[in-house]
Amino acid sequence: MKIRRENEAMEDALKNVVCPPCGGRGPGREEQLRHLQKLRAQNAFLKEKYEILSNYVNQHEGDSMPNVDALPYHHGPSTYASTSNHRPALYGSSSNRLPESSSLSRGPYTRGNINSAPPQPRKSLLEQHFQPLSQLEKFAMFETAEKAVAEVTSLIRMEESMWKKSSIDDRLVIDPVLYEKCFTKINTNGRPESSKEVVVVQMDASNLIDIFLNVEKWARLFPTIVSEAKTIHVLDSIDHRGQTFSRVIFEELHILSPLVPPREFVILRTCQQMEENVWMIADVSCHLPNIEFEFASPICTKRPSGVLIQALPHGLSKVTWIEHVVVNDNKVRPHKLYRDLLYGGFGYGARRWTVTLERMCERLFLSASVPDFLNNDNPGVVQTIEGKRSVMQLGERMLRNFAWIMKMSDKQDFSQHSETNNSGVRVSVRINNEAGQPPGLIVCAGTSLSLPLPPNQVYDFLKDLEVRHQWDVLCHGNPATEAARFVTGSDEKNTVTFLQPSIVGDDGSKLMILQDSFKDALGGMVVYAPMDLNIAYAAISGEVVPNTIPILPSGFIISRDGRPSEGEIEGGSSTLLTVAFQILVSGPSYSPDMNLEVSATTVNTLISSTVQRIKAMLNCQ
Repeated sequence: MKIRRENEAMEDALKNVVCPPCGGRGPGREEQLRHLQKLRAQNAFLKEKYEILSNYVNQHEGDSMPNVDALPYHHGPSTYASTSNHRPALYGSSSNRLPESSSLSRGPYTRGNINSAPPQPRKSLLEQHFQPLSQLEKFAMFETAEKAVAEVTSLIRMEESMWKKSSIDDRLVIDPVLYEKCFTKINTNGRPESSKEVVVVQMDASNLIDIFLNVEKWARLFPTIVSEAKTIHVLDSIDHRGQTFSRVIFEELHILSPLVPPREFVILRTCQQMEENVWMIADVSCHLPNIEFEFASPICTKRPSGVLIQALPHGLSKVTWIEHVVVNDNKVRPHKLYRDLLYGGFGYGARRWTVTLERMCERLFLSASVPDFLNNDNPGVVQTIEGKRSVMQLGERMLRNFAWIMKMSDKQDFSQHSETNNSGVRVSVRINNEAGQPPGLIVCAGTSLSLPLPPNQVYDFLKDLEVRHQWDVLCHGNPATEAARFVTGSDEKNTVTFLQPSIVGDDGSKLMILQDSFKDALGGMVVYAPMDLNIAYAAISGEVVPNTIPILPSGFIISRDGRPSEGEIEGGSSTLLTVAFQILVSGPSYSPDMNLEVSATTVNTLISSTVQRIKAMLNCQ
């Protein structure tokens, strides 16, 4: 009997075995078999791709990409560049919401696969089905949430003892030795990143809390950081006062360039009122079974991090933001262009979140709360405040979509060339069925490079209408004029603008260019798209809903390089510049037999020639 009872106890223990590193439930026999089958399928798929790539390399060794001088300089290529005898390609359009991953084929362009239909991506985690949580799992998550809130609260209160200045700059980082004495040991298999920032923003605390608990609003508030987000589980509060709320959330973060690896998390987010007018929002990674990340396991783990929100008079809020993650660089290493930026803490750190929060709160305030035009606005063709709001909504949607397409690089890198200051041109293909952008087959090309100029100088150059016609093919070599301009923040150079080229399209239609641009302490963006004149005026006058207008944006992302330098001027002494263009290759009636090589070559040549012209004009050859 004693042996039988011991066997039963061992069986019960095996059923409830936990993973030592994360404390999560261990895999059962069935789950292990499913995981083994999945690995075998992935192995067979990779072998097939390897054979295809090897055959391609053997057959095409020595092939070169087209000459970037194929496009004439003085006039530039046609706005409606033909990619076949019957299919126009529209250069330059965006979505009214974050498109699902199913609409994006993220495999990079190579001549070996460009003649086939775009490959299908892995099943997005947004589309995965999740089983309801058991009561035991809920209690475990409540306990985890309580510990996360307590740890973040302690980190905020331990001002001088826990935090020290970074050796790279004056950024505050956690003292790892003291942290492990006070809390838990940091995973030694990863590289810890920590940061802390404090900012006062133009939004009341209740609205901020609502945004953090609503992932759709949260993704809209951080469009240049959060690429995908979904609430997986909503946990009932065990706080009898009803002042503690918890969510299990999936988030994918991505910034700046296809060369920067995205970060995926499944986090437990908890909001708790600490005292009157003070709230804590704490995040920590949590374990859920059967999650299909891009890698076998996430490359990042979020240690207890969070935001302390304090309500201030006049609708303001004081926000203290702490980011603390552990990154496994062995799974994916960032490109050398962005390595200093990410390792120095300027990538996904607290400063990027607070800088974005401050800028977006200013924009939302000016868009929704200001009842008239500002002194710095140039209404021009926009005669009503409703028209101004429509234009600002279009610009915001354009920025959001442009940031989203930056995920186009996949796990493999087929860049055409690799230099110290250039990443090569990457081309991706997607089939769009989303509202707010043209339906059909879209080709996107992007490249990133380093320029020995400060970000502010590069931003001002790209905004300069006096020289724009020398690099922007939409101008056809002719100057563009400003038709309307609205300031979107405290910096007067942060604007949404309608530009009027002094030409017409090949089909005789008149065009306008909608451009949204901003700069901040970490860099900036200049994003633009052509619009039919009649559609633009319909949006301005309120005759159509702005979210339904199909626009396909192209543009630039400007970033400091993250390298410290003596006597550094504002924004840094060097710039990392990402350029991306999109063209519509065909309408909804896409044929799998269609040859995409001409389209990919067109957009590759377009982006290469544009980069060469910009570098020449900036004397950065």
